[in-house]
Amino acid sequence: MLRSGMSETSGPNSNDIATGWVRVDRAGWWDTFAATPANGLLLAIVPLQVGSFVARGLEISLWWGLLISLGVMLPVTLVLYFVQRLRYLQPWVNFDTGQLRAGRRTVPLADIVWARLDLFDQRRRRNRMLTLRFGADGGPRASVRLRGRTGRTPAASVTDVLAHIVRRSSITVPQTPDDPSARFARYNFPGFLSRDDALDVVLNPPTIDDPAPVL
Repeated sequence: MLRSGMSETSGPNSNDIATGWVRVDRAGWWDTFAATPANGLLLAIVPLQVGSFVARGLEISLWWGLLISLGVMLPVTLVLYFVQRLRYLQPWVNFDTGQLRAGRRTVPLADIVWARLDLFDQRRRRNRMLTLRFGADGGPRASVRLRGRTGRTPAASVTDVLAHIVRRSSITVPQTPDDPSARFARYNFPGFLSRDDALDVVLNPPTIDDPAPVL
């Protein structure tokens, strides 16, 4: 959903860019945290391991150990969730002034220099969850869902906004002194995209049957 000021708009398309500050659709809880592979494994494995350890240490049943483990994990998960929300505040974009804003920080769109794609393949559902993150060095950042756990992709208005942001950005793949040509950037910086690649995944989110655009 996109909003300009306090009223809803239909969002920009290739011929009609919204004026003023436009709210950029932000990825929800599942797509910003639990859908990230490392976090998903954390949520799935740690409670079982901790529960088993507690059950052996206290000589209680595994079920009681799991309940205690979940009681411990719940506040930890909430803390991680709020950290994630603080890292990715609600983003707004103003195409008139060419600026991105998140929280109290505002930068020119040209200062957006990095983009990273997080993907998680749901084999049983034949679905690929995609979350695009982008931002400025040390400045505002955004996290946007490109495909959710149900296979739903953004509305055309959301896609148009993201495409215009990417086109006016300075996104590049990170480089190292040992690899000035960025030949091995795909391996040195897994998940990071060039501007052209970021635009491509926005306009055509890859499905589970497509080659993965990142490692």
